[in-house]
Amino acid sequence: MTNNFRHWWHNFLQHPLRKLIKYCGWLCLLVGLIWGGWKLHQGVNALKKDITDGYLISDTVSKQTFYPKQPTVIKDNQGKVMKKLTHSQANYISFTKIKPIVRQGMVASEDRRFYQHHGVDLYGVLRAMVQLVLRRQIQGGSTLTQQLVKNVILKDQSQNFHRKIKEMVVAQSLEKKFTKQQILEFYLNDVYLGHGCYGIGSAARYYFSKPQSRLNYSEAALLIGIPNNQILYDPVTHPQTARNRRNTILYTWKQQKLITAAQFTQYSQQPLNLKIHNFQYDNDISHDYALNYAVSNAVKQLMAVHGFEMQYLFADDQAKTNYKNQYTQAYEKYYGELLKGGFIIQTTINRDLQQKVVAAVQAQYTKYQTRDADGKLEPQVASTIVDNRSGDVLALVGGRTTNGDQLNRAIDAFRQPGSTAKPIIAYAPAFERGYFPQSKVIDGPIANVHNWYSGYRGAVTLRTALADSINTVAFKLAANDKDYSFYNDLGKMEFSGLYPADKNPITAVGGFTKGVTTTEMAAAYSSFARSGRFVSPSNLRSIYDTVNNRWLYQNTHLKTEVYSKNASYMMINAMQSVVNSGSGKGARLDNYPYVAGKTGTTDNNNDSYFVGMTPSFTIANWTGYDHQTSLTAEELQLPIKTFKAEGQLLVDYLKEAKTDFPMPNTIRREGDYLFVRNNANQKTVAQIIEQNYVAFNSAQINANQMRLNNLDYRLIYHLSKKQERQREKQVELALQRYTSLPFTQLSQYDDKVAELQKIRYKNENVKRMAAKNEFNKTIMQLQSKLNLTQAKLQAQKENRRVAKFEQQKQQIQAQRDAKRRSLVDRLMRQYSTQLQRVQTAYDNNAADKELQLQKLENLINQIRSYGGTVDDPVITVHHNKNNGN
Repeated sequence: MTNNFRHWWHNFLQHPLRKLIKYCGWLCLLVGLIWGGWKLHQGVNALKKDITDGYLISDTVSKQTFYPKQPTVIKDNQGKVMKKLTHSQANYISFTKIKPIVRQGMVASEDRRFYQHHGVDLYGVLRAMVQLVLRRQIQGGSTLTQQLVKNVILKDQSQNFHRKIKEMVVAQSLEKKFTKQQILEFYLNDVYLGHGCYGIGSAARYYFSKPQSRLNYSEAALLIGIPNNQILYDPVTHPQTARNRRNTILYTWKQQKLITAAQFTQYSQQPLNLKIHNFQYDNDISHDYALNYAVSNAVKQLMAVHGFEMQYLFADDQAKTNYKNQYTQAYEKYYGELLKGGFIIQTTINRDLQQKVVAAVQAQYTKYQTRDADGKLEPQVASTIVDNRSGDVLALVGGRTTNGDQLNRAIDAFRQPGSTAKPIIAYAPAFERGYFPQSKVIDGPIANVHNWYSGYRGAVTLRTALADSINTVAFKLAANDKDYSFYNDLGKMEFSGLYPADKNPITAVGGFTKGVTTTEMAAAYSSFARSGRFVSPSNLRSIYDTVNNRWLYQNTHLKTEVYSKNASYMMINAMQSVVNSGSGKGARLDNYPYVAGKTGTTDNNNDSYFVGMTPSFTIANWTGYDHQTSLTAEELQLPIKTFKAEGQLLVDYLKEAKTDFPMPNTIRREGDYLFVRNNANQKTVAQIIEQNYVAFNSAQINANQMRLNNLDYRLIYHLSKKQERQREKQVELALQRYTSLPFTQLSQYDDKVAELQKIRYKNENVKRMAAKNEFNKTIMQLQSKLNLTQAKLQAQKENRRVAKFEQQKQQIQAQRDAKRRSLVDRLMRQYSTQLQRVQTAYDNNAADKELQLQKLENLINQIRSYGGTVDDPVITVHHNKNNGN
C-alpha cells in the first residue's frame, strides 16, 4: 500500500501542472515561515520593550510613592490657596502598629506564599496561563506585590499581556528594593476599600467608627474581604454578599489556625455591626466661575499629559460622536485623579478683579428677577475677558448667580453667535485673500439668507457691510472662500462645538450646528490684537505633581498663526467703525477712545452677543434664556451695556494707556482707506472690476434661484397653484393639530413623535421648495422643542423618584433608629440586672464571677454597637474577713 502511494505521488509530481502545485505549496510554506518569523520578531521586540519599561518605571519608585497623597491645592495669582480638593481618606500606619490579625489575615486570604515568592508567584502564573489558553482570559496569579504595582504604580486596570509583563517586572524589582514587611505595610495602607477609603486605617474609621487596632476578628475579616471586589463585597450596599465573603475569610483563617473553631463559630454568626462614620468632603467649585474654569483646564492638561489628543475638526458626525465618548471617559478619569490629590495648581486668577467683574455684570441685570420653571434667573448671561498680551483669561462670569445654578455658561453653554461670527469667518479670511475694508460687494438677494432690513443696498464697502451687519455680504465672502479656510481657522482656534456640517458659509451669519461659547469667541477675537496669532485661552500657570516631584504643565502661551498681521489690523480697523458709527455705538467707553467690536443677534432674537476689544483686553458677552425664548428690545442691548461697564472697569483697573491699536508698517492709511505697502498685494483695477462682476453675477444667479424655488411646482412638477396650495394646506393643518396635542407627561411623547413624522410625510408632497424649506425649518424647531420638553419631563420624573427614594430611605432609617433604641432600652435593663449579678458574685466571691463579668462586657459591647452610651462599670470588691479575703 505504501509503495503504491509513493508511486502515485511520484507520477503526480512529474506532470507540469502538478509541479506547479508543488512549487506553489513550497512557496506558501516559505511565506508562512517568513510571516511567522516576522510576527515572532515583533512579539520579541514588544516583550523587550515591556521589560525595559518595567525597569524604567521601577527606578522612579520610592517610599514616597506609597505614602498618602496630600489634597490637590489650587492657588490664585498671589500664591494664596483658593481650594483644596480630595475625595479619599488615608491614614498611614506603620507595620508594627497594624493589628497582627490584619497583617496575617491579609496574607492568609490573598497571598499565602507571600513570604516565599519574590514578587511573582510561579504557581499563580501557571494558573493564569491555563485560564488564558482555555478561556482567553488574563486573570488570577497576582500576588500582593503585583496588586500594589497595578493599583498604585501603573494605575492600569486593563487586562492585557503588555500590562502584565510590566507589572511582573516592577513587582520583582520592588521585592529587591523593599523588605516583605515594607511591601505589606504599603499594601495595607494603599489598598482601596470602597467609599473613598484608602488603607485599613481609614476603612476601620469609616465602617466601624474605631481605629484598626480595636477591630475584632469579624470586623477585620470583613475589611480584608472587600479588595477582592469592592462593588460586590461592599457591606453598605450588599451586606449579605459581604457577610458571606467575611465568613469565607474566617473559614480560611480557621484552616490556617489563625483562629480556633470556637472563634470561627462565634464571629461567623455575628451581624456586620456597621457603624458608619461619614467623612465630609468639600469639593464644590461651582460657587466660583474662575475656579470652576481652572479645574476644567487642569483636567484637560492632565488628559494631554497622559496622551489624550484634543480634536476640533472631524471627517463625519460619527467620528465626532466617537471622539465625544472618548473625551467624556478621559475627562471623568482624570477629574478623579485630580480629586485623589497630589497636585499643586497655580492659576492666574486675580480674585479682586474677578469679584469686581462679577459685580459689574450683575449690576446690569438687577432689574430682571423673574425665574424659569427650574428656578433659575432669566435672562441669563455669559462673559469672558481675555488678556490680549498673554492670552490668559482675566475673568469670566457663567451666569446670574451660583446659588442653585451650577452651569458655567462661559465655558459650557454653546449658543449661536449671530453676526459676531462674521469677523472670524467672513471678513478676516477675505482680507487674507486680498480684500480691503473699502472693497465693494453687492448686497443682493441670496436664497435663505436675509438681512435685518427689507430690500437691498447694491454695492457696499466691506466696512459699511460690517458696521451695518449686512448678512448677504458676509455670506458671499464666506461662499467665495473655496478652500473653506474659515473652517480650518476655527479648528486652529479650538472651537470645540464644530461639526462637519459647519464647513458651510451659513456659519458666517451665525448658523453653527451647535454653537460657541463666550470663552471661545473672546480668544478668537483676541488673536487680532496679537497680529493674528491665537493663544489657547486658560487661567492656569502650572501644575505640579507632588508625589513624583515634577512639573506636569507650565503655560508657555504657545502661539498659533491664524491670520496675517495685515488682515488682523484691517479687521480691527473695520470693527472700530462698528463701534464708532455702526450697530455697536452703545459700546463706546467713556474713559477710553479706541474700541473695536461686533454685535450679533440670532433668529427670533433668542440670543444676543457682543464681542469688543481694546489693545489690552477682549470681552465676549452673551445674553439669552436657557430655554430659547425671544429677548425683548431692551434685553437685546444687555451684552453691549455689560461690555461698557466691564470695559470702563478694566481700563481703570489695568491703567491702560490711551493709545490706539498699533498699525503694522506694511499698512498705509488714507482716511478710512487702508492699503498694503507691498504693491504686489494690491488689487488692480481689472481685478476689482472682475471681483464686482463675479459678485453681481452671483446676485443674479441667487435671484433666479429664488424665483425658481417659488415656481418649481409649476415648471418641474406641472402642478397648478391650487393643487400646490392644497398640499401646503395639509401641512399647515397637520402643524396646527400637532400644536394642539398636549405634552405634559412622558406617556404622550410617542404620540407627539408619530404626529411629527406624519407632518414630514405630508411635507414630502410639497413641491414649492421655498415652502418646503420653511416647513422643514418649523419641523426642526418643533423636534428640538419636543426633545427639550422630554428631557425636562424625564428630569422631573427622576427628581420625583429620588425624592420618593429619599423619603423611603428616611422612613427605613427612622424604623431602624426606633428598633435600635428599643434594643438599647431592653439591653440597658439587662445591663442593670447583670451589673447587680456581677456585684453580688464578687461580694460573695462566687465561682462564676468571671463568667458573669464576661456576660456584662458582652452586654456593654452590644449596647455600644447599637449606638447606646454606657460608662465602663466599676465593681466594688468587699473583703470578707470571715473568709480571710
